[in-house]
Amino acid sequence: MMAAWCAQAQTSSLQNFKGTPHDEVQKSMVQRNWTAALKQIDAYLVNQPRDPQMRFWRARLMQQMQRKDEALDIYIQLAQDYPELPEVQNNLGVMLASMGKLEEAKAAFEHALLNNPNYAIAYENLGDVQLHLAKQSFQKAQSLSGGSRALNTKLQALQPVLQTTLSPP
Repeated sequence: MMAAWCAQAQTSSLQNFKGTPHDEVQKSMVQRNWTAALKQIDAYLVNQPRDPQMRFWRARLMQQMQRKDEALDIYIQLAQDYPELPEVQNNLGVMLASMGKLEEAKAAFEHALLNNPNYAIAYENLGDVQLHLAKQSFQKAQSLSGGSRALNTKLQALQPVLQTTLSPP
């Protein structure tokens, strides 16, 4: 599903904020005030550069602001620093999949699931990647075999399902 390939938005009501730096960032994000959220995050990270939550939000904001290379760099560094955080691995996988790096995305989703075997979105994303990998395998088999009827049938059957996922570039 397309939504599964997108970083999930934080869901909070404005009533839950208590004025801490983390709350203020969440408030700005809920209000979709990306510039304010980024300023708050960067100011906080000056004194707390390893805070995983703020770094994660910074990566999400970079995605939102179409600064994908920066987001990817942050996710990669977070995944190295905090390999136990499944959300980081999932979002890294989403970015990698959107870049067409399906094997790397698959590994990231599998790593997320090792850390949280009940992470439904990571399972869905892994399934989407596996569908695209299956398509690649069928296409390769078709090119090597000259195109059998069975392979054509499988590829045609996959098409409607693939339309519900984000197609890699």
